[in-house]
Amino acid sequence: MERPEAPPAPPLPLSAAEFSALARRHARPLHAFLCGLVRDREQAHDLTQDAFCAAWEAAQRATPPFVAGGPEVNMRRWLYRVAYRRAIDVRRRGQVIQWETLPGLDDSALDEQLAVGAFDDMVVEREAMERALGTLGQQDAACLLLLVVHGFTAVEAARILDASPEAVAKRLARAKQRLLVAYRAENTAAVEERR
Repeated sequence: MERPEAPPAPPLPLSAAEFSALARRHARPLHAFLCGLVRDREQAHDLTQDAFCAAWEAAQRATPPFVAGGPEVNMRRWLYRVAYRRAIDVRRRGQVIQWETLPGLDDSALDEQLAVGAFDDMVVEREAMERALGTLGQQDAACLLLLVVHGFTAVEAARILDASPEAVAKRLARAKQRLLVAYRAENTAAVEERR
């Protein structure tokens, strides 16, 4: 007589050290993604903290993908999906969410900027790009940021945005064209202002 198989062991929760390492690797890129969507650094910071708080709660309950040995690519996609949805909700309601600092995250890492080129030129370029990005619809901006800036595949971006990969590819093509036109207009105007 065969003995019944024992049920599989429940997944182990992600440890605090593993979660902290995950947060250090993904906080800055997630914050940058949210800045591109909500166009407000403080609000993006609050939404970043919100996404990591939700992730920490999931990790404490050992909810996939936040389990010991779980694939980090799934955790990353989960973070972007939650952050995107919260950004959409906040923009719809016009609210600002206030959160306490998440223990273990280094806030200064979010505020560091890469210094490339002359500072004045970098500021002008960044402002022109932000204004140009602001002319895009939120879903177009999200597609562009996820695929071009953050390196997600069309399938991954589609999962984050609740869309088909084909729709994401079309939005990306349209967003690139619109962004180029808007950036050229913004950059030309910014250069003229400096003169």
